[in-house]
This record gives sequence, C-alpha cells and structure tokens, in this order.
Amino acid sequence: MNQIHNSNICEISRQFGLNLDQMMDFSASINPLGLSKKAEKKLRENLAAVLHYPDPQCSALIKTLAQFHGLGEDQILIGAGSTEFIYALPHVLKVQHPLIVTPTFREYENALEGATEGQGGGVHYFETQEEDGFELNVESLLFALTRGYDALFLCNPNNPTGTRTEKRDLRKILDQAERQKVWLILDEAFIDFTEEESMKEEAGASSRLVILRSLTTFFALPGLRVGYMISNSQVIKKFHQAKEPWRVNALAQVAAVESLKDKAYIARTKELVKRERERLIHGLRSIPGFIPYPSAANFLLVQLHPSLNMSAAELRENLIPHGLLIRDCNSFHHIGPFFFRMAVRSRKENSVLVKILRQVCKDRP
Repeated sequence: MNQIHNSNICEISRQFGLNLDQMMDFSASINPLGLSKKAEKKLRENLAAVLHYPDPQCSALIKTLAQFHGLGEDQILIGAGSTEFIYALPHVLKVQHPLIVTPTFREYENALEGATEGQGGGVHYFETQEEDGFELNVESLLFALTRGYDALFLCNPNNPTGTRTEKRDLRKILDQAERQKVWLILDEAFIDFTEEESMKEEAGASSRLVILRSLTTFFALPGLRVGYMISNSQVIKKFHQAKEPWRVNALAQVAAVESLKDKAYIARTKELVKRERERLIHGLRSIPGFIPYPSAANFLLVQLHPSLNMSAAELRENLIPHGLLIRDCNSFHHIGPFFFRMAVRSRKENSVLVKILRQVCKDRP
C-alpha cells in the first residue's frame, strides 16, 4: 500500500496555521548549509535556460559525474531523482521475486508491489534486528540469497537506521549475487558523507550491480529532482532505451554540475555534519528515555524508551506547535511505534530541538 510521506511540511504548515519560513524541518535530511553558493550564482546567471528544451542526454552533467567519480561516461544515467529509477527497476529488469533488507526506504516496497502484483511474484523481507542495532547479518543474508530471489534491495548507509555495511561485506554480497544471478540494487543516496565506502568502482565489471545515487540530501537539491544510476554500460543502455526524454530540467542540470565542482562546499558539508551529528547524539543522550543510534549519514534514528509512555507519533504531534517537524518511523517495515528519524541540521537548530524535546518530556504527566 502506498504511504503518504509524513514530512510534507507545506501541508502541515497549512493544517496547523504555521508560517512555513519559521518551521524547522528535521524530517527531511537536507544539507544544513543549503545550496552551494556557486550553484546558486550559476542558477541566477542561467535563468534564460528555461526558454529552451533541456539537453535530453544531460551531457555536461554526465561528463562532470564521470570525472568526479573516476568512471566512464557510459556507466552513468541521469534521472529526475533516484526515485525515478526505483520505480523503473522492476519493469526494466523484470523483477518478480525481490528481497528487501528492512527497515528501509518505503519506496522500494511501493514500486515493487505495483510491479509484481498479479504476476506470480511477491515482495520478501530480510529483517535486521533491533537487538543488533539494526546491523546487517551478512552471513545470514548470503544464505538467504540462495532461495530463488531475482533482486536484492539494499540501502547503504541505510535509511532510516543510519547503519553502514562495510565495503568488504558488500563485496561478499555482490559475489553471492553474481553466483545466484540476483540483481543487487544498492541505494547509495547517503554515501556522499563516506564516499570512500561506495561500491562505484565495482559497478563496471559486475553484471548484476546497479547503484542509485542522489543529489537531494548532500547537495540540497530536493526541489530540482536530480539523481543518477551507476552500472555497467549494457545495463545503462537498457535503462536509457526505456527512459522518457527531457525528464531532467535545464536548471537542475546547471545546479548539479556546479555543486559537484564546489570542492570547498563538499568539504565543509562533511566537516559540519560529522561535528554536529556527534554533538546532537550527546544532547539526545542527556534526555532521559531518548536512545539515539550511531549513524553514518546526516540523520539519526532515535528510540523512545517505553518508560516515557509516548509513541513517536505523539512526540511528533507535540513538536509541531513549536514549529519543529520530525519523521515518525512507524510506516517503515517492522520498526514499531517508538522510533523517529531526525536530520542533523545547524548547531543553532539542533540546540533548539534538544531544548524543546527536553521541555516536552518535562511537561508530560
């Protein structure tokens, strides 16, 4: 069943009569630095680009990404956000018996249910466990891949848990996927914060690896919708043939190219997120009943202890009148009602959230 994303800040601001500009959105994990200043300047200089059709091949962006990652241009395909590829994958690869490592991004399930319904297939789940900190049990997964699945969906670092599977373990999973003829769909939407852990170098030689990347979170471009796929040239060609033209608008291409070239912005982002993430974890741990999990991304999964007698949905509702929005994780597969996800934002914003969380808990009967 398709779920409405509960971080629709525009609808929430209307519903509660709040000023959109005064709300702090911790439900969407967007770079607290905002858009690259160089990208912003380039956008202003290129507003006239909207008078022309965009480059359907996204040639400049593909060239920039190939240089950025050290890959061949024939290994990259641009889309209107990585979500476009998530919904195309089941059809282009003819997926019928997928396995999803959960809890994870809900769009995999939504896309697969629509594609496999009535086709004799079905969605299956490999559940990571709360008592293991939602870390992936690699050996168990390797065994599971012998059971006749045709695709494995794995997010790394994972959303919403923030856990990262080490590259050496991902190589084991890829080797098993090759042996069992299973597509490995690896979503690296949050790998920018630890780029060295990306599996992009393995993509060219693999017949089964498809990597999804996004410029939404790290480069703060959620409104322009631009993402990309990395795989071997034959897979890229197959998806290119099935793709609609002009999906990525001209300004999105301009902003993406300039953002990728802004090395100082990239370095500042990594430094800021790492520093504020640790500070935020420390602040949350100082509130009785709040249990933040370690994270390799720009967000944190937080568990509410049962002694608080409060669900994540209730906490979310209590925060909205304060102009704060978090992500209740109950809609994620098998995670339960006591978990929420929150973005790592600026020091000032993080401090405000911790202060309000402490006050909300103090005022609760």
